[in-house]
Amino acid sequence: MLEVLGSRVFHGAEARRCLDLLRRSERPVLLAHRSPDGDAVGSTLGLWHALVAQGMSPRIVLPDGYPDFYAWMPGAESIVFHDSDPQQAEALVRLADVVFCCDFNGLGRVGGLETALRETQGARILIDHHLHPEDAFELAFSDTSVCSTSELIYGLLEAWGWAEHLTRPAAECLYVGMVTDSGSFRYPAVTSATHRIAARLLEAGVEQSVVHARVYDTNTENRIRLLGFALGEKLQVWPDYHAAMIALSRSELDRFHARSGDTEGLVNEALRIAGVNLAAFFSEATDGRIKLSLRSRGSFSVREVAAEHFNGGGHFHAAGGAVEGATLAEVCARFEGLLPRYAHALNYTI
Repeated sequence: MLEVLGSRVFHGAEARRCLDLLRRSERPVLLAHRSPDGDAVGSTLGLWHALVAQGMSPRIVLPDGYPDFYAWMPGAESIVFHDSDPQQAEALVRLADVVFCCDFNGLGRVGGLETALRETQGARILIDHHLHPEDAFELAFSDTSVCSTSELIYGLLEAWGWAEHLTRPAAECLYVGMVTDSGSFRYPAVTSATHRIAARLLEAGVEQSVVHARVYDTNTENRIRLLGFALGEKLQVWPDYHAAMIALSRSELDRFHARSGDTEGLVNEALRIAGVNLAAFFSEATDGRIKLSLRSRGSFSVREVAAEHFNGGGHFHAAGGAVEGATLAEVCARFEGLLPRYAHALNYTI
C-alpha cells in the first residue's frame, strides 16, 4: 500500500462527493486563471489526462495563451482559448455540469470568462493554494500550505485511488506545475511530501532533465537580449532598503519583440543580488495596465504590499497585481516611495 502523500483537504467525504459529481457529469470543464503559468497549465492538463484515462471526455478552457515553452506539454493541443475562440469557450463553461476551477481563488481571475463562470449550470469545484478563496464554489479544496495546485491535483487523484495508475503524460504535466511554482523546489513551501510526490511522478516516467530543458532552456535570441537589457540598463538597486526593481515600458518590450512569457522569472534575477530581500518587476501591458510581480525572501511578506498598494495579492514570498489608470513611471514612483516604510522590516540577513 502506497503512503498517503496528498493534502489533508482530501481526507474526507468531500473528495468522494467530488468524484460522485464527476462520474455523473457529461460535460466536465477544467478552467484556470488568465495569463496562465506553468502550474495553471500543468494542473489542468494533468487532471485532464487522468480523467481521459478513466474514459471521460473533459474539456480544458483557458482565458488566454501561455508562453511557448509550455506548448510541448501532452494534450496542449486540446485546449480552447477564450481570446481566440470566445464563443466556444463561453459556451463550454456555461453548459458544463461540473467546472474544476484550478489555481485561482476568485471568479474575477478568469478575465473575459468571468460572466460565463458566474452563469454556468454546473457545480464549481475549487482546487487552489492561494489565500482567501471566495465563497463561490460548491466544493472548495483549498490548502495554502502547499507550493502548487499541481501538488493538490495529485492529492485529489490519490484520494480517488487513481494515483497508482498515473500515466506518463499526466505525470509530466503535474511535474511542470510543481517545478515552476516551487522555483525548482527551492521555495519555503516545499516540503518532504512535495519531494515524495515528485518522486512518484518520476516513477511514472517523467524525465526531469528533459522537462527542465523544455521549460527553462528553450529561450529565443530576443528573450536573451531582453534579459541582458533589463539587467544591464533597467535594474535599480537601493542597498539601504535591501530592495531592487526592474521596469520595462511597452516600447522597450516591443523593441525586443517580447512575447508572452519572455519576462517570466525576470523578477527573480533581481532577488538574486546579495542583500536584496525585496524585488519588483513592472511592465506596461498592451491594454495600458501596469502589471507587476513582487518577490521576497526571509521574513518579509509581499502579499500585503501587493494587496494594499497594487490591486493584487498572492503568496507570502511571491505576489502580483495590475494597476489601471496610472503610468509606468507613477507606479514605479509609488513603489520607491514605499521603501522607507518597510526599511526596518527588510533589514535582515538570510
